Amino acid sequence: MAINTLKFIEGCLKIKNKNAELVDLKLNPPQMKFYQAIQEQAKKGKPIRIIILKARQMGFSTLTEGIIFKKTCTAPLVSSGIVAHEISATDNLFNMSKRYHEYLPEEIRTHIPLKKSNAKEVIFDFADGDSVIKCMTAGNMSIGRSDTFQNLHVSEYAFWKGDKEQTLSGLMQAVPNLKNTMVIIESTANGYEDFKERWDKAVAGESEFIPIFCAWHELPEYTMPYDGFALTEEEKRLQERYKLTLDQLTWRRWCIKNNCNSNIDTFCQEYP
Repeated sequence: MAINTLKFIEGCLKIKNKNAELVDLKLNPPQMKFYQAIQEQAKKGKPIRIIILKARQMGFSTLTEGIIFKKTCTAPLVSSGIVAHEISATDNLFNMSKRYHEYLPEEIRTHIPLKKSNAKEVIFDFADGDSVIKCMTAGNMSIGRSDTFQNLHVSEYAFWKGDKEQTLSGLMQAVPNLKNTMVIIESTANGYEDFKERWDKAVAGESEFIPIFCAWHELPEYTMPYDGFALTEEEKRLQERYKLTLDQLTWRRWCIKNNCNSNIDTFCQEYP
């Protein structure tokens, strides 16, 4: 990865935050953990291959799209693929890429002409050959089979429909095993299926993918003011094991009750 990628991301890209405000993209701790893992592989001259097991709403898709946008819009003849688990998610990721271009600083945007932005493709016009970001939705085993990608983002893989193992295998053939390529697979958990098998293989060192796990308490915003309640034995164990603050345990209680219908198993899946 070029040395100025982080500077480009944090200095040039805008995102819509959770308050529906347009703000600069500044990396949070989980995103920085992810970015550093990418840097380590790049410095070793290896193809970037990362699989992420995550809690909800940590910003991994946002950062992945930012990196892909930078790598695609600043060089000719680069093809990048983004595959989401459902149409609405595909639309969101497509709109994110368009927003990145729309709100680039003027002095930069004039040097990154947009040739076309429709049919879920963002095409950048270069004299030496166009570069493209192609957004697709899982469920069709033929997606990506006629393409060659330098960058591939597999989003919420555990929730893909259809024969996702065969679909992803087809997509992986579209990415050359070269040092300037990148494949990011990220998902929250969804029981025992192919994502879990790929994750387990990465953890065991049986694949080229580097596993990154980010627990919910690694995101600073997952806190609420402690109101003095007595901790349960489970909360005491969690506090001791993971060095959780009382404010983090307060948020955990609130999230289980309000976002997970008081179901601890749901919380553990969505916010491991």
